[in-house]
Amino acid sequence: MNETKNIIVGLELGSKTSQLCYYDRKEKEPISLSPKVGSNQYPFPTSLSKKPGEDVWHLGLEAEYFASQQGEIMIDDFFGILNQEEEILVDGQLTEPYKVAGAYLKETMKLLGVSDLVRQVSALMITTEHLTQAMVHNLQRACGEIGFSRKRCFLQDFEESFFCYVLNQKTEYWSRKVAWFTFDRDQVSFAQLVIDQKTKPMIVRILRGKTIQLSEDPAERDLEFYQLIHESFGTDNYSSIYIVGEGFDKEWAVRSVPLLCKNRRHVFYGNNLFVKGACYGAREKVEERNLKNYLFSGQGLIKSNIGMEMAVQGSQAYYPIIEAGNNWYECIREFEIILDNTEELTFLVNPMEGKIRTRYSMKLPGLPKRPNKTTRLQIRVEYESASVCVITVTDMGFGEMFPASGQVWTEKVSW
Repeated sequence: MNETKNIIVGLELGSKTSQLCYYDRKEKEPISLSPKVGSNQYPFPTSLSKKPGEDVWHLGLEAEYFASQQGEIMIDDFFGILNQEEEILVDGQLTEPYKVAGAYLKETMKLLGVSDLVRQVSALMITTEHLTQAMVHNLQRACGEIGFSRKRCFLQDFEESFFCYVLNQKTEYWSRKVAWFTFDRDQVSFAQLVIDQKTKPMIVRILRGKTIQLSEDPAERDLEFYQLIHESFGTDNYSSIYIVGEGFDKEWAVRSVPLLCKNRRHVFYGNNLFVKGACYGAREKVEERNLKNYLFSGQGLIKSNIGMEMAVQGSQAYYPIIEAGNNWYECIREFEIILDNTEELTFLVNPMEGKIRTRYSMKLPGLPKRPNKTTRLQIRVEYESASVCVITVTDMGFGEMFPASGQVWTEKVSW
């Protein structure tokens, strides 16, 4: 590595293997890091082991070695642990999943070879295939364990990493539609990246297509993939095609490769697209806004603006709470209000792609009876998925005259 400060890092976290890269400012692109010096083998097992009775951990191939040869404790199914909320048993002690995730991140970041992660790394983007609420909470808290604030540690799924990677390539590669084939051994799925240039900002979507099971026979496999390409493309124009995953080989794709390359389409095959897309995504968050004119409309996107009408400095005004166009796991807002001649909360919901504003009322049963403007409430709005919002309201009372009742109201809403 030729950088000592403001390092931008991308981490691809997979169920079986993971990858790490950093942004090289001289080359102006992400550079993959191998866990073994001098090797070009970049993926490493998503494995973690612990030395009994000590805070000593090992990662990847080292974890597998120390577990099998040195008696260390292998953390079984680390990726599965990320999706847990309950404590797990590690080395005879109940441990929060995020602490195990923190140990994994700490060992992974050692591959950068820098002495002070907190001072030298300006941004870390973690990407994985799908993000669940438990995984988001564990990874965010794990980043805190190794010293990173929310402003320097980010999450995105593979679809958004694909978007970040593609739009950081030459414009000629994405001036028209972009095809994306994902291989998983004997299964292959098709998707396409489409840009709506009529909107402002331009909306980018990933449209999922067909998934098929491939034969093990090379000739049959080639024919089946050829038919999937032909059926998926139809008469549409594609600038480029990206093939990722394990299962594709030019040796058997005799008919498929010429069809992929037809009409001078650019075809790319590799296994580091998502990790590099994560690195580009991290740079977009903290430095260059190369994609500011594009809005990625992915599965995790919040599609409605949420706000309230309230008196601000004596005048009625709209108070924004959640802004549409952000991922659900980034949308957390906490604030306080004082009730004025009401015993319920009213939220205003305005869809990102529509003009019809709706109102949603939240009842507060059992709210203590107090004089007007002497009830202070703390409101927390967050999402547990792209479609489910959680509103938590806590009675804060009003000074010594009207102490807090401790009452909490929670409501899950699909706007």
